[in-house]
Amino acid sequence: MSVAQLLHVVFTILPVFLLIGLGFLAAKTRIMPENGHKVLAAFVFNFGLPAAIFSALSTKSLVEIWDTQYLLVYALGSMLAFAVVMGVSVALLKRNLTQSVILGLGGSFSNSLLIGFPIIYFLFGSAALVPFSLTLIVENLIMLPLLLMLADFFSVQSDSSVRLRFTSTLKNLAKNPIVLSIVLGMSVSALSIPTPETASKMIDMLASTVTGVALFTIGGGLIGVRVNGMKKEISTVVLGKLILHPLILLGMILIWFELEPTMGAVAVILASMPMFGIYSVIGQKYKMEGLCSAVLLPTTLLAMVSVSVMTTIALAIFSLN
Repeated sequence: MSVAQLLHVVFTILPVFLLIGLGFLAAKTRIMPENGHKVLAAFVFNFGLPAAIFSALSTKSLVEIWDTQYLLVYALGSMLAFAVVMGVSVALLKRNLTQSVILGLGGSFSNSLLIGFPIIYFLFGSAALVPFSLTLIVENLIMLPLLLMLADFFSVQSDSSVRLRFTSTLKNLAKNPIVLSIVLGMSVSALSIPTPETASKMIDMLASTVTGVALFTIGGGLIGVRVNGMKKEISTVVLGKLILHPLILLGMILIWFELEPTMGAVAVILASMPMFGIYSVIGQKYKMEGLCSAVLLPTTLLAMVSVSVMTTIALAIFSLN
């Protein structure tokens, strides 16, 4: 890894973090109304990203889309990162099992939607959309339901049965626009159904808005976040998310799995992203909103460096310079 390669990556993804900073300044100076970032996030989540995902999946054959090796390596690598962070939380930090599950979630679940997508799209263009969609399948259909049910199972405050919690999770997934766009896009691909021209143009217009709006949203969401105390917990999650998670993926790909170079690089780069933006919202349910909010700021700021380094390493190892 040369300095020239690192600088190339830094300048390639620099606009991503500058847009995050612009969103922060817009919210700080009240150019963007209070909680305006939540409206933008709702647009990205419900319209922009589903359009981009549907467009990517519906225009390719199912053979081009489905990659069992990618799904396995991303799921197993992420679950291993989760297990390590959770184990450290229980054994060394003396947190209870529910709290440790939430800390593990923060160390293994990337912000693929709002930060990861713009970066891999800048680097690889439309070639990144298929592995990106497969990553979302792992995160939204496997990891998130499984880990939240695990947190509920360990929670002493939970007053509903495991069956009811499982049913509720499935219902929420069935209404998730990201999940629906993946299912619909793959169905259209499998059945070779052509998208009408008018609908296709509208979908493309929505998809083209995603990158800038998503990054602006992240910046606005950092307003009011404070880092107070709990340094050991914060350090554990930050190191797990920015360093351990991508290194586990990289090691597994090099040793056990054979992925096409772009697929391998996208997996590692997405794993190096900070945790997802609603982490603090999830933490509220388990009375951990303070810690979860505190983790977001340093992780996002440090990601400017760690993502650049991990991306440079991935591009060099997979010969994509």
